[in-house]
Amino acid sequence: MNQLEQRVQKLEKNLRNYRIIFGIGICAICAVSLMASGTKNQFVPDKIQAKSFQVVNNNGKVIAELGEDKGNGSLTTYNTSGQKLVDLFTSEGGAGGINTFDDDGDVLFKVTRTSSGGAYMGMFNSDAKEIVEFGVTEGESGYFKVNDKYGDKLAWITYTEDGGGYFALLNNNKETIRLSTPNVGGRIGLSNKKGNRNIYIGTQENQDGNITISNAAGSKLGSIPADY
Repeated sequence: MNQLEQRVQKLEKNLRNYRIIFGIGICAICAVSLMASGTKNQFVPDKIQAKSFQVVNNNGKVIAELGEDKGNGSLTTYNTSGQKLVDLFTSEGGAGGINTFDDDGDVLFKVTRTSSGGAYMGMFNSDAKEIVEFGVTEGESGYFKVNDKYGDKLAWITYTEDGGGYFALLNNNKETIRLSTPNVGGRIGLSNKKGNRNIYIGTQENQDGNITISNAAGSKLGSIPADY
């Protein structure tokens, strides 16, 4: 092998080495670029703004929605049939409200405000009849009401006008038992199904005790003391 051939072989060998080095360099540059691109894609912004956001399941059904209601925020979740499950909304008076629903879309539970501005909570049966209610009265005191399966009142706890307690039991929307605690003392009244009081036991305005018996029409039959 002459000197020229040796030089050609050496040149070819160096060229192969350069190709390998150049290929490794290109791969390294590509890798760095991909890593930099991945880092940019993982960037988390400080704030995202939009009119509304929706979450969908694998079938494309909307199962949650964050949006606007009466100029305020709202959040609603849905089942796969499109019926509401939970609704966070703005009440008519501008306060926050929460409603929950069964799988048919009937309300089960409500939290909002009363017309006088205090809190209100209601629970409903499977027929969408309110069976329990409690909240704040116009006099800023509490109240508690229990209804039958038709939504008619069975029991009522609240306050008397002069600040004492009040408890009543009802049947067919007629008050049959009443207990109250006005300033002068305790009082008990028993009424028939027509709503006419038959028996009264309690403290009078002069703080004397009194028992009064009445007929079915509510007319007095007798009392102790007799002059009451």
